[in-house]
Amino acid sequence: MDANLLLHVLLPLRADLFPQKTAMLPFYILTFAATVQAHNQLLPGSCNFESNTCGYTSDADFTSWTLHKDGRFVAVDAAMSNEQDVKISAYGEPQRETTGILVSPVVEQEEWSCLRFVYQISVSGSLEVLQRMEGRSFDRPLWSSQEPSDSWVIASIDLQNNTEPYRIVIEGKPGRSTGSSVAIFEIHISPGYCLECDFEESHLCGYSNQWNANVNWYVGGGGVQLLSDMLVDHTYNNGTGHFMYVDSVYAKTFKEVAKLVSPLTTVPMSGCLSFQYQRSDQRGNLFSVFTRDRLGQYQELWRAGPEIQSDWSGTLGEWIPVQVDLKAPYSVQVVFEVAFNSPRGGRVVVDDISFSSEFCSTDTEPTFDPSIASCDFESGLCHYTEEKATGSLWKRVSVNANIFRNGDHTTGTGSFLLAHSWLGPRSGYVSRVISPTLPGNMKYCLRFYFSLRGFNQTDQALAVYLQQSSGQEKIWTQAEKSRGIWIGTDVTFQTSQPAKVREEGRMDAHNMCE
Repeated sequence: MDANLLLHVLLPLRADLFPQKTAMLPFYILTFAATVQAHNQLLPGSCNFESNTCGYTSDADFTSWTLHKDGRFVAVDAAMSNEQDVKISAYGEPQRETTGILVSPVVEQEEWSCLRFVYQISVSGSLEVLQRMEGRSFDRPLWSSQEPSDSWVIASIDLQNNTEPYRIVIEGKPGRSTGSSVAIFEIHISPGYCLECDFEESHLCGYSNQWNANVNWYVGGGGVQLLSDMLVDHTYNNGTGHFMYVDSVYAKTFKEVAKLVSPLTTVPMSGCLSFQYQRSDQRGNLFSVFTRDRLGQYQELWRAGPEIQSDWSGTLGEWIPVQVDLKAPYSVQVVFEVAFNSPRGGRVVVDDISFSSEFCSTDTEPTFDPSIASCDFESGLCHYTEEKATGSLWKRVSVNANIFRNGDHTTGTGSFLLAHSWLGPRSGYVSRVISPTLPGNMKYCLRFYFSLRGFNQTDQALAVYLQQSSGQEKIWTQAEKSRGIWIGTDVTFQTSQPAKVREEGRMDAHNMCE
């Protein structure tokens, strides 16, 4: 059998350390054995770690990643290092922390691409992926996880258009518990968006089945007959290609639901989502497409209705194209959901999911441009304003990083907003900066970086409010005490009417924001 068959065939390589997780198996269950040949172009920075690291190198100042040629992966283990940093616990006891930094060769990719990798955090630890550019003081965080798993996990990261060469930096920190390890099985960088998939590769582009006891999405195709039908995929239009399908044959209760879930988007996106589908017995199933955010809230994008099926015989065989506008200024997953009302509810098949940055219709306009409320303070306050009535004292400053203070978060030498107790007339003085007006009936994700200094901090040293005509609501306050470093935070909120975001610093401490 070809080594690229499917992930559950590829990945029991560390079975002695990482037993398979039962809950993940339905995603990979197949009723056939077929060879899958990867056909998507892989870009520089990709690596399968079969016999070497493809130009990836360990930072000499940290613990080295180890190449396991017999298992085709690289790993950093807590017990391996003699070069660990020593930290002192709250009880005065020395504790050792292992950090491994893996750096890619230079990547020059101007078009949008997708970084997809297979990893595992065993027992405890963390993994972070960053982007490093020449001349920048800070690496840009792209993705991170601290969730241990009993099996390999797929992660996807959208890499936006970039005219500057860069490197991918992977930071692995196994925990201090016995057996802790962070491992990477493969790294693939391919053209296009991470939402796109033709289901011809073993990783299925990070799409996953949300497990249901009776109905689930499966991989179909490869010339194998499914029940009474021989389906032809849309990609190749023959019996060798693959697709995803769900069948009602095992449905046992009313309204059994199967969900096929995309990877989580990692950057703001808007444009046209397209896919092909087949559907039989429309009266026995309900087929819908939603977005789902980090909080688990759904928003319907599209639903198959009788009017779409009126000219169709109701039997499988004809692929029906769908285009729907997607506006995602915050991280979402796309969910393909099918609900059956009986074992005779038919079948739904999906193939060739694609995405374009152009909206499906020229009449479609984005309801809000997130860049209007974005600012790095490099050339002013952008569209933000200070509350002059209170004599607000947020100041835009620029300092060079030194042993006493960090530079700005963007480049290390740029500008940021500073509110300092010695700038205010008295202790407890409040300084405010206000965003431009945000349209109502929308959900937003506010991301910013802050740094607090001083020993007289309170829970109100830095807070964020949502300001509307009906009043104001506190949506965030800092939970971190003074650490003297930039700390990133995301705040998700929804408003039913036009609103402004107000960042408020109380001058009992030294606050910096960007």
